[in-house]
Amino acid sequence: MKALLSAAALSLFTLSAQQPRAEQVNLTLKLVDETGKPLAGQAIRVAIGSEADASAPSAGQRLSTDMGGVVRMNAEATIDRRSVSSTSVFTRHPAEHVVIGVELDLIGRRALYRVRLDQTKAGTIGQINAFLAGAGGRFDQPLAFHADTHSWSLPDDPAGLRLTGIGAELKAHNMEGSAETGRTITLTIAKQSFKRR
Repeated sequence: MKALLSAAALSLFTLSAQQPRAEQVNLTLKLVDETGKPLAGQAIRVAIGSEADASAPSAGQRLSTDMGGVVRMNAEATIDRRSVSSTSVFTRHPAEHVVIGVELDLIGRRALYRVRLDQTKAGTIGQINAFLAGAGGRFDQPLAFHADTHSWSLPDDPAGLRLTGIGAELKAHNMEGSAETGRTITLTIAKQSFKRR
């Protein structure tokens, strides 16, 4: 009986040790135009966490960029552990994963740019995608991609205006630190202008 209780306690300890926990995240985000010029006085909303956390319309903080196009934010966020592929689809590496949601204007609409970061031993892997709000208000509707013209359109108007990009480009990204020391994240996002196709 004693051995059974010890085994149960050990498995509970192991389970709780594997649960993701909130960590301190210090974010520095720079917003620039396509030429690299800082965009000062831009109103943005920033949320840090999982995809579900970042997609909520009220999540995060409303901020304004300073004269250098920069906002800084400190928050607690859950850092997920997962494996990611690198140079080969057959090789996967452990990574610590977080999503930064940045709400910006997209041709007169509010769009959420989800920046997905994976911190690996080899460095930080980053990816950015754009989402508009669905019927429930959550930012969960991706832009429609048109492979024939390599262009995008709004999800509720696929036959409408074609965009040459998603409205923002991830120019630089880095995540450092650990659960013990806290995470430091730096991002540079370039806001795009558009041409008709």
